[in-house]
Amino acid sequence: MLAALILAAIALAVVLFIAWPLVRPQTGADQLDPLTEGQRRRLALREERDLALQAIKELELDRSTNHIGDQDYNELVAEYRAQAAKAIAALDAEDPAASA
Repeated sequence: MLAALILAAIALAVVLFIAWPLVRPQTGADQLDPLTEGQRRRLALREERDLALQAIKELELDRSTNHIGDQDYNELVAEYRAQAAKAIAALDAEDPAASA
Protein backbone atom coordinates (compact mmCIF):
# COMPACT_ATOMS: atom_id res chain seq x y z
CA MET A 1 0.00 0.00 0.00
CA LEU A 2 2.77 2.41 0.95
CA ALA A 3 4.69 1.54 -2.23
CA ALA A 4 1.59 2.36 -4.33
CA LEU A 5 1.29 5.77 -2.65
CA ILE A 6 4.98 6.52 -3.25
CA LEU A 7 4.69 5.50 -6.91
CA ALA A 8 1.56 7.63 -7.31
CA ALA A 9 3.35 10.63 -5.76
CA ILE A 10 6.34 10.15 -8.06
CA ALA A 11 4.05 9.81 -11.09
CA LEU A 12 2.20 13.00 -10.12
CA ALA A 13 5.49 14.86 -9.68
CA VAL A 14 6.67 13.71 -13.11
CA VAL A 15 3.40 14.77 -14.74
CA LEU A 16 3.57 18.20 -13.10
CA PHE A 17 7.21 18.63 -14.08
CA ILE A 18 6.46 17.80 -17.71
CA ALA A 19 3.24 19.84 -17.90
CA TRP A 20 4.55 22.96 -16.13
CA PRO A 21 5.94 24.67 -19.28
CA LEU A 22 2.54 24.27 -20.91
CA VAL A 23 0.50 25.81 -18.09
CA ARG A 24 2.83 28.41 -16.57
CA PRO A 25 2.24 32.11 -17.33
CA GLN A 26 4.09 33.46 -20.36
CA THR A 27 7.06 35.73 -19.83
CA GLY A 28 8.92 38.11 -22.10
CA ALA A 29 11.52 35.40 -22.72
CA ASP A 30 8.80 33.31 -24.40
CA GLN A 31 8.34 35.85 -27.20
CA LEU A 32 10.49 36.02 -30.32
CA ASP A 33 11.95 39.33 -31.38
CA PRO A 34 10.09 40.74 -34.37
CA LEU A 35 11.89 40.46 -37.70
CA THR A 36 13.42 43.56 -39.20
CA GLU A 37 12.56 44.58 -42.75
CA GLY A 38 15.92 43.27 -43.98
CA GLN A 39 15.37 39.93 -42.28
CA ARG A 40 11.89 39.66 -43.82
CA ARG A 41 13.29 40.44 -47.27
CA ARG A 42 16.07 37.83 -46.93
CA LEU A 43 13.59 35.26 -45.65
CA ALA A 44 11.32 35.90 -48.64
CA LEU A 45 14.28 35.57 -51.03
CA ARG A 46 15.36 32.29 -49.40
CA GLU A 47 11.82 30.95 -49.67
CA GLU A 48 11.65 31.97 -53.33
CA ARG A 49 14.99 30.28 -54.01
CA ASP A 50 13.98 27.12 -52.17
CA LEU A 51 10.63 26.90 -53.94
CA ALA A 52 12.28 27.25 -57.35
CA LEU A 53 14.90 24.61 -56.54
CA GLN A 54 12.23 22.25 -55.22
CA ALA A 55 10.20 22.75 -58.41
CA ILE A 56 13.28 21.87 -60.47
CA LYS A 57 13.78 18.73 -58.40
CA GLU A 58 10.15 17.70 -58.97
CA LEU A 59 10.45 18.40 -62.69
CA GLU A 60 13.52 16.18 -62.88
CA LEU A 61 11.58 13.42 -61.17
CA ASP A 62 8.65 13.88 -63.55
CA ARG A 63 11.00 13.75 -66.52
CA SER A 64 12.75 10.61 -65.28
CA THR A 65 9.37 8.88 -64.87
CA ASN A 66 8.15 10.14 -68.28
CA HIS A 67 5.34 12.22 -66.80
CA ILE A 68 6.52 15.30 -68.68
CA GLY A 69 7.92 15.73 -72.16
CA ASP A 70 11.38 17.06 -72.95
CA GLN A 71 10.11 20.30 -74.47
CA ASP A 72 7.90 21.12 -71.46
CA TYR A 73 10.69 20.12 -69.11
CA ASN A 74 13.21 22.40 -70.83
CA GLU A 75 10.83 25.38 -70.79
CA LEU A 76 9.84 24.97 -67.15
CA VAL A 77 13.36 24.23 -65.90
CA ALA A 78 14.68 27.34 -67.63
CA GLU A 79 12.00 29.43 -65.95
CA TYR A 80 12.65 27.99 -62.49
CA ARG A 81 16.42 28.26 -62.89
CA ALA A 82 16.01 31.93 -63.76
CA GLN A 83 13.86 32.46 -60.65
CA ALA A 84 16.38 30.68 -58.45
CA ALA A 85 19.31 32.58 -59.96
CA LYS A 86 17.51 35.89 -59.46
CA ALA A 87 16.83 35.10 -55.80
CA ILE A 88 20.40 33.91 -55.22
CA ALA A 89 21.81 37.04 -56.87
CA ALA A 90 19.60 39.24 -54.68
CA LEU A 91 20.72 37.37 -51.56
CA ASP A 92 24.37 37.73 -52.59
CA ALA A 93 23.87 41.45 -53.24
CA GLU A 94 22.46 41.96 -49.76
CA ASP A 95 25.19 40.02 -47.95
CA PRO A 96 28.33 39.53 -50.07
CA ALA A 97 30.21 38.01 -47.10
CA ALA A 98 27.75 35.10 -46.96
CA SER A 99 28.54 34.08 -50.56
CA ALA A 100 32.28 33.78 -49.86
